[in-house]
Amino acid sequence: MFQEGRIKSYITERGFGFISIQGESKDLFFHIKDFPNQSVEPKIGENLKFRIVEDNGKLKADQIVRLDLKQNIAALEAHPQQSSYRNKSTSPRFNERSPKGSIFKIVGLIIIAILAVMVYYKYQDYRQVQQLKAQQLMQQQAQIVEQQRKALGDLPDRVLSEQGQRHLDNTSSQLSRVEVINGAANTQAQVTTAQFSCDGREHCSQMYSYEEAVFFIKNCPNTKMDGDHDGIPCEDQFGRH
Repeated sequence: MFQEGRIKSYITERGFGFISIQGESKDLFFHIKDFPNQSVEPKIGENLKFRIVEDNGKLKADQIVRLDLKQNIAALEAHPQQSSYRNKSTSPRFNERSPKGSIFKIVGLIIIAILAVMVYYKYQDYRQVQQLKAQQLMQQQAQIVEQQRKALGDLPDRVLSEQGQRHLDNTSSQLSRVEVINGAANTQAQVTTAQFSCDGREHCSQMYSYEEAVFFIKNCPNTKMDGDHDGIPCEDQFGRH
């Protein structure tokens, strides 16, 4: 026959406790292994239904039914949608207006903004480096063309023999290649000049190349880059003495 009682004490570390039964002066022993649901720890004051059996000469509770736990499960089964809604509405993780959620959102936006600024400045630095490299390459090409012109312009006049004729033919071929290089350099200079425009800059410190400075003093008003008026701007900055 089943009886009812209430948990009076429970020792978690040892897994047993005692049940007080109304009308009985002696408490009844129970062990956690006799509970149907051992994952939920017994609580003091919890109502139980059980049978009293003898084990090794001592009485204990057996076939334990957890009345309070059974009632809670029945209530959840009767109103599953209401219970689910209550858990979601009261849970902090679903509360979009909680202070923690707002803080995380603000911190995330700040981090995204910082990363965007860093990427922008990195891109600007990259563009400046590429522009400087292009200007240096054009200057080097101009110097090479000038050196080749000087070397080929110093050829002596002499009577052409058969060997001299071959030498002249080779020289003509070299001159043709120089003209091609010179034409490419002029084309590049025209393209570069087309990229310049009068935008209000007046000083040498604002120039990125000698060609740009020459363009400004020839085409833009109020420039202050040719103090001696010799047509060579920014001599010290670009080594044009």
